[in-house]
Amino acid sequence: MKLNTLPSQIVVLVTSVLLAVLAVLWLSLLSVRHTMDVNAVEESTKRVMGRLRSMQEEVSLIASDYHNWTDLYLDAKSLAIDQLASNYGITAERGDVFQYAEIFDGPFAAPLSWQSGAGLAPQSGFLRPSTLEVLRAVVPGLDSAHRETYDFFGMRDGRPVMFSSSYLLPENAGLLAQVDRKTVAIATIGKLLEASRLQDMERELSIAGLEVLTEQPPAGSVSIPLTGVNGDPVGWLSWTPPKPGTLLFWKMFPIMGGISIVFVLISYSSALLLRSKAEGLIEREAISFSRARIDALTQLPNRYAMREHLERLHAEGDLHCAVITIDLVRFKTINDTVGHLGGDAFLVEFASRLHAMMDDTTFVSRYGGDEFFVVIACAEGLEETVDRKCRELEALSTEPIICDGVSFEVQASKGLAFDEDRTLDHEELLRRADRAMYSAKLSETLDVVRYDKRMEIEDLDHKRIERELRRALADGTGFEMYYQPIVPVGSVTQPVRYEALARWVSPEMGRIAPDRFIKVAEASGLIMPLGWVLLDLVCKDMQRFEGARININVSPMQLMSNGFSQKFTEMVLTHGIEPGQIEVEVTEQIVLRDDATISQELIALSANGFTLALDDFGTGFASIGYLMRIPFDTLKIDRSFVRSIEGGQHGLRMIRSIIGLARAMELTIVAEGVETELDATRLAMAGADFLQGYHFGRPEPLDTHLQKRDPSARASAI
Repeated sequence: MKLNTLPSQIVVLVTSVLLAVLAVLWLSLLSVRHTMDVNAVEESTKRVMGRLRSMQEEVSLIASDYHNWTDLYLDAKSLAIDQLASNYGITAERGDVFQYAEIFDGPFAAPLSWQSGAGLAPQSGFLRPSTLEVLRAVVPGLDSAHRETYDFFGMRDGRPVMFSSSYLLPENAGLLAQVDRKTVAIATIGKLLEASRLQDMERELSIAGLEVLTEQPPAGSVSIPLTGVNGDPVGWLSWTPPKPGTLLFWKMFPIMGGISIVFVLISYSSALLLRSKAEGLIEREAISFSRARIDALTQLPNRYAMREHLERLHAEGDLHCAVITIDLVRFKTINDTVGHLGGDAFLVEFASRLHAMMDDTTFVSRYGGDEFFVVIACAEGLEETVDRKCRELEALSTEPIICDGVSFEVQASKGLAFDEDRTLDHEELLRRADRAMYSAKLSETLDVVRYDKRMEIEDLDHKRIERELRRALADGTGFEMYYQPIVPVGSVTQPVRYEALARWVSPEMGRIAPDRFIKVAEASGLIMPLGWVLLDLVCKDMQRFEGARININVSPMQLMSNGFSQKFTEMVLTHGIEPGQIEVEVTEQIVLRDDATISQELIALSANGFTLALDDFGTGFASIGYLMRIPFDTLKIDRSFVRSIEGGQHGLRMIRSIIGLARAMELTIVAEGVETELDATRLAMAGADFLQGYHFGRPEPLDTHLQKRDPSARASAI
């Protein structure tokens, strides 16, 4: 009997179809595995190259800053090796910004170099002669106007170094126009690509085994070359990329086994599983992206989100933009009153009010601490939009914020800057807004202060003073100390004291007021070297001013430097001056800073034998607690209170209250700003111990005071 083959054929056909379908599924899965792994390799390569390019750009930016520096150019031109070491070599020697630096050609007969940990004395060049020849060929072709640099990799002791080279030029436009490129030195800095940076890249990019190889990796491995100065690889960056396809394949393997039995059900389940995993991955990535750009406390966009927003606005190119900087006034008082949790609650409520301002034109961000930014952008009508937003800001302050049952007024300093012509980069726009806010803070106004031409002129003046100040500190000329007498009340046996006051004459700008150049010195970080120069002048004067007791003003910025008191004491003792001859004056602004280092340095100065005076007392910053923590010896009543006694009994009562407080704390009282005999008499009757002002003498050079030291010419006690 002939077998009926149709069922078999059907079975075979169905089986073949199912096997074909299963084969297609398996092949599809294998294809997905291969594709995902290949895409992961490409994506990791793209990210590693992007991160490497970003690190090279960082080195390029550092090089463009250091290699376009007037002081450094002039030092190189004049072969001032010690200055080069102090301004350029010290950075490489410390190794915190870059680890290698070399200068060659131009005025240098041989290359000079500095390396991390090798000291400030220049070493012979570390770049190979072939490298120097390549740089001599390519650096002249760089665009100096845009501070272009030539970037390449090199290997030092088996470790990769990112190098960046360019001409050493001045940033001063007038001086730059006169430079002959043929006589200019070529400068190169190098920054190590350290293992810690590679480890950070591994974590951030989800790769493994990231390492630098000196030999080309075998075929099939994932790597990118590190290009040397001549374009050839000097090493390779190799890593193991993630394998999401392989991971997925092994997860799906048992499921695919079940698919052979219940194909449709398993196929459907697998599709759901895949979709679920993809959605979860996308959701996690979205959450991670959002968290990186959202302030955890206030839920406002953070500084990174704000900068990205400004970059997008700049890229669009058709929007006018303005930025408002907001800094809360006396936020420290809120923290002191209700604690940091209460302060956080205040910030959250204030941020909630700011959030209500957000719309299509307005972006609100918490920059950090108690500082916020409002970015306003629109195609037209920017002035009107900003005016409306400023009124909304003002409305935010009408209702106080209650934290832990305590009501606090909402007060903030606000600065406004415009980029109507779309010519400013966002860093300059933020700087201008911050500058305007600082002006509002100084003037103690709650109105929005706009960055204007006056501020721009002041900024230019600041830069000009800073340039001249750097020159003066470099050659140590132009500074002189004047001395104003501080006269004892009611006793001829007590000696006259003197307050040392700095004076500076610039060859280019003439005599510059102390409040101007001291402010610039503090803002530019020059206050430390300036302070040591002035202290040296005072000590030298005191060697001639036998027996004199001098008051020396010290900036809070100096006191914030660890070890200041030790160096101050050593310098005084080196000149043969006893610490008891010097009283250190600080202003009430130190209370605003409330820095632990300041307190430690003041206590150390007192322990070393110096007396301490709190200057400008009564201007609104000092607290009784601070007076009790720091061993002050003298309280100097601000001149504004002395002026107030001319207005009647109220001012005199205020002075008596201050003197009563000082008496209770066993402090010596000095009243400043005494200009008339009547002022002197009233202050003497009120209980002041010493008086200072034009009535007793203006600040004068040391030689003038030496001529007056004859007893018959000395001011008599009151």
